[in-house]
Amino acid sequence: MLEVGLKMNKNIPKVSIIIPTMNREQSLERCLISLNKETFKNFEIVIVEGGDTNNTKKVIKNHKELKIKIIKQKEKGLVNAINEGILVSKGEIIVRTDDDIVADKEWINEIVKTFNESKKIGGVTGPTIIPENLKNKRDLFYFQKKLQNGNIFWHILGKIYFNYFLEGKEKSIGKFFRSGAFSVGSNYKENCKFKKSINVDHHEACNMAIRRHILIKIGYFDRKYLGIGDYSEADVSFKIIREGYKIIFNPKAVVKHLVDQNGVFANRSNSYERTLNFINFYFINIKLNTIDKSIRFFSYLIFLNLFLVYKFISTKQISYLKGIRGTIVGLTENLFKNQIKR
Repeated sequence: MLEVGLKMNKNIPKVSIIIPTMNREQSLERCLISLNKETFKNFEIVIVEGGDTNNTKKVIKNHKELKIKIIKQKEKGLVNAINEGILVSKGEIIVRTDDDIVADKEWINEIVKTFNESKKIGGVTGPTIIPENLKNKRDLFYFQKKLQNGNIFWHILGKIYFNYFLEGKEKSIGKFFRSGAFSVGSNYKENCKFKKSINVDHHEACNMAIRRHILIKIGYFDRKYLGIGDYSEADVSFKIIREGYKIIFNPKAVVKHLVDQNGVFANRSNSYERTLNFINFYFINIKLNTIDKSIRFFSYLIFLNLFLVYKFISTKQISYLKGIRGTIVGLTENLFKNQIKR
């Protein structure tokens, strides 16, 4: 066991696991049960509750053997919840995860072992496996399945999406493409059987470990990412790399993501924040600095907005159309530098 070896070297870092939650007691219970089985023991858990704190306290009572802090979220937004959790934590390594994950018993052990390989490793991530029966609960997987198995119209769109926007590498691990699209390879169990760790562009959002001193240096998670914080995690990863550090994907640092559509998940249909976050992320981290990237980005943005229209038609949820406004605001702010009141 890694922890035994580290004791001999007097080099056991403390790990802080930050878990934002909102009225998802069943998922949180399952998550804590898995964390109690971790072979690495020098960790604390900071739960940031955005909903009913009393119900969360009832869950925690079942896990007195774990070192758990619970705080009530002060400001709205997932980014604020994560930052508030980090500020009360004590660990040298910060792990951001979700309340609907189930961790492998060697998860933290593998994270720490990877960091100990080099001081130039600023972040560690790993497989975030979504079971097949839960993939349709996420728009991205539903969308990709439609492009692969739909009628001839969807099939033609799929050719554009997979070959142009994802550059023929849709199952790569931790990759962002010139269009701004990203690969989802780490969510598939069959694509995570590497024998060695690899360098990646970004962390998985609920399997995200970072050295505290680097987080402090880059200013924590950026509050410009609104709502449920889409792209805030990737933004942190890109900043870590710009500071000269590596993001490492360890295939043995595994969590299962048992997607729960309760709590804050319901806000995913409000696409204003999601679209605005994407545009802000692109201009900050990928940049429109070539004609090729500009064509890919604007084509992809049109593609995303058409999908939002499709989701509105198929679900009758008008909140999906808010993404069109998010597109207009994001492009105006980033192309013309005029701050529009949101």
